[in-house]
Amino acid sequence: MPVKIENLSYIYSPKTPFEKKALDSVSFEIRDGDFFGIVGHTGSGKSTLIGHLNALTRVTSGTVVIDEFDLSVKKIDYKGLRKRVGMVFQYPEYQLFDETVLKDVMFGCKNVGMKEDEARASAYAALTAVGLDADAVAERSPFELSGGQKRRVAIAGVIAMQPKILILDEPTAGLDPRGKHEILELIGKIKQTCPTIVMISHNMDEIARCCNRLAVLSGGKLLGVFEPRELFSKRELLEQAHLEMPTVTALANKLADGGLPVRRDVMTEEELIDEILAAKGVRRA
Repeated sequence: MPVKIENLSYIYSPKTPFEKKALDSVSFEIRDGDFFGIVGHTGSGKSTLIGHLNALTRVTSGTVVIDEFDLSVKKIDYKGLRKRVGMVFQYPEYQLFDETVLKDVMFGCKNVGMKEDEARASAYAALTAVGLDADAVAERSPFELSGGQKRRVAIAGVIAMQPKILILDEPTAGLDPRGKHEILELIGKIKQTCPTIVMISHNMDEIARCCNRLAVLSGGKLLGVFEPRELFSKRELLEQAHLEMPTVTALANKLADGGLPVRRDVMTEEELIDEILAAKGVRRA
């Protein structure tokens, strides 16, 4: 079920003094099974782009096609689309609202047409999938939970609808290092049952760790679609897009600039250790 975006443009407040072009003829494809990253500095068009993927933002110029859903037409099957494409917003815990965790997680399921028993079973499965004890939290108020638990409940509310594509907008925003690690581990597990994930992140370490392909936006324009190793070897393009290298890649580049013969495109600590040892003529035990 690929996502095909062709010549997508979007203007906020058209024909007013506040007119702003947020997207400018953007075209690319997200393949089935991709863990697809969308990166760019603030104001590059990332949020506007993902808003089109489940019709929160309507297509006004260009086309967006997701399986049988053509989002450029006037009449869209919103229920079918949003069952197929789930979105976890930035700080999703702020969108919890119901009196119990179970009701909150079931809400989306019912909205897409699941019957009561099916919605309940799916909600319990989703709570378990995000690492919560479903029996222990189901009847609790979501507002009594810790911040990390709230975020897991919010994610459960989306995956309970059993989407085929999951969109994550800065999923680790506001979390401490431990919380970020736990959420990324959780996303890795979700990928096993939700085959295609699209993620926005400002954190290039997370992007390098998770994604197999990346779209780079700058000023509403697409600078290209790359594999992570390819992107992070392009210093000029990163500077143009105001993006940083992952920490390990940046360190490798500093070592190479200093004369140590290591590859500049390393992506993990293990790769960098191997490069340093090889440069020193040492074989790892």
